[in-house]
Amino acid sequence: MPHNESTVREVGFVTRARRYVLYVEGLPSARVNDVIIDEEGNRALVHALADSHLVALALDPLFARVGMRFALPLEPYRISIGPHLFGRVINALGEPSDGGKPFPAGTVTLSLEGEAPGIEARTPEKEQLYTGSTLIDTLLPIAKGQRQMIFGGNHAGKTSFLTSVVRNQRTEDVICIYVLIGRSLTELQHVVSEVLGADDSGKNIIITALSDQPSPRIAIAPSIAFLIAEKFQREGADVLVVLDDLDAHAKYLREIALLEERMPGQESYPGDLFYQQAHLMERSGYFNDRAGGGSITTLPVVSTDIENFSSIIPTNLMSCTDGHLLFLPALQGEGVYPAVSEEQSITRVGPQAQTLTQKQLSTQVRMLLGRYRQQRDYAEFGAQLNAETRAALNTGELLECALRQDPSESIAADVQIPLIALTLTPFLEKRDAVFFLEHKQTIRSAIEKHSDLADLRTGARAGMPLEAYLELIKSKGEIFEKVCRV
Repeated sequence: MPHNESTVREVGFVTRARRYVLYVEGLPSARVNDVIIDEEGNRALVHALADSHLVALALDPLFARVGMRFALPLEPYRISIGPHLFGRVINALGEPSDGGKPFPAGTVTLSLEGEAPGIEARTPEKEQLYTGSTLIDTLLPIAKGQRQMIFGGNHAGKTSFLTSVVRNQRTEDVICIYVLIGRSLTELQHVVSEVLGADDSGKNIIITALSDQPSPRIAIAPSIAFLIAEKFQREGADVLVVLDDLDAHAKYLREIALLEERMPGQESYPGDLFYQQAHLMERSGYFNDRAGGGSITTLPVVSTDIENFSSIIPTNLMSCTDGHLLFLPALQGEGVYPAVSEEQSITRVGPQAQTLTQKQLSTQVRMLLGRYRQQRDYAEFGAQLNAETRAALNTGELLECALRQDPSESIAADVQIPLIALTLTPFLEKRDAVFFLEHKQTIRSAIEKHSDLADLRTGARAGMPLEAYLELIKSKGEIFEKVCRV
């Protein structure tokens, strides 16, 4: 809103401007991250203070010129946070961008430099964030409160995976904040259709900071996401924040720093780049009751290619996250979903949130897959194979079939476990991968709906020892024979 004398504290004047970087004299009471407003209602963010002036970044498109008047309002800038955000698309200033009805008056003061809670506010991660992907939930689990980097080349299926994860949270009662940083309108429309297109969009919020918007607005989008996430977390909610992507975010921070004539660092990025992005990551966590309970899980995305895995952005984020998932375009081209290289991916926190059955099953699967891949490479030379080697190859093929799924599929954890464990029982050991692929959906449906198989789901949730669980699933062999009509 345009300012008037009754609502402002001080008035200053622009003495120099470089695109959206404004040098303003006056406003002696202004502090960093205050929002100042010109006579037409355009907003700018105070970014730095000097002896004789301040530096502000325009948040709205404007034609900056010397002599423009900017005022410091009496009241701080506030954004509106609450359940009314669910199912909505908002911009980086917390305003609706989807043409829907306006929000109630803002109640939360804009704060871009929130303090990351200390160790006294945190507790070890003990709950798993289920993605609906068998490969991830079993071999590369993500715990609530974890920071798991998603990186890889373009067209590697990262966005499809992330939107699938968000959709899966509808049944998990997790609030999801999907932030599009420097993306195009087409990409926004795709994410909106995937995340908010269903009748039940869950507790999902999309924050847009598109490439045609002012760079300062794009730069603050992740901070706004965490401001919203922390409000819900302090109320005891579990929140998932997707930052898509931080490579683009870093490039906008670099552009701003160069326009401000700050001394560039490595690869011309600002010297405090690592601090800025690491500070965001540290606001994630699994919090105790004194801090409001709840959790903030963060999936920062970095788009890169095979030659730039060791560049400054991926390596900086690797050092301040709890693991990473590497997406490869080659796997995407082969029809593998998700196109994740589990051999080159890691999760440091997730396994401690798994049940005993999942942990032991994951260990067994990794061992069997390692043996399978070794024997497969050996078999390519045309060597004569003994019965033990053929059995190892067959089991490995069955496991890879169990771990793969269609992009539109979301499989519950208590169905994933028996589906994988079944490959280690006589029912499938004497059959091949072709049989499993033909009957996989039938088997999955039976596990979900057959009353005599309900104890398989119950046992998976209860965390039975793997040996006991395998005995239980072996006892269901006749049922699976009937279901598959063999």
